[in-house]
Amino acid sequence: MTRQENDSNGAPGRIKLRLYVAGRAPNSARALTNLETICEEYGKDRFEIEIVDVLDDPLRALEDRVLVTPTLIKMAPPPTIQIAGDLSRRYDVLHALGLTPWNEA
Repeated sequence: MTRQENDSNGAPGRIKLRLYVAGRAPNSARALTNLETICEEYGKDRFEIEIVDVLDDPLRALEDRVLVTPTLIKMAPPPTIQIAGDLSRRYDVLHALGLTPWNEA
């Protein structure tokens, strides 16, 4: 299953993310929920999100050198960053995305 949210034009200033999940595994579900919460809080229009299920498309994971799921990749703006896990370490996720708890959307 691959799902795109928002437009895929990569509008300037948007944070482009790719989340690799393994079906409906508990950690994958938590990662998706945590990511959706962050996007809601910081403004969905700031994010372009692609969800890739490695059970359906394992070659995509190999192309991005993803070895574990869930893994979130910040594709743009540079630098590219990978975060493995269920994204529950909120501060670390926000920092990796260039956001802080004190930034306003």
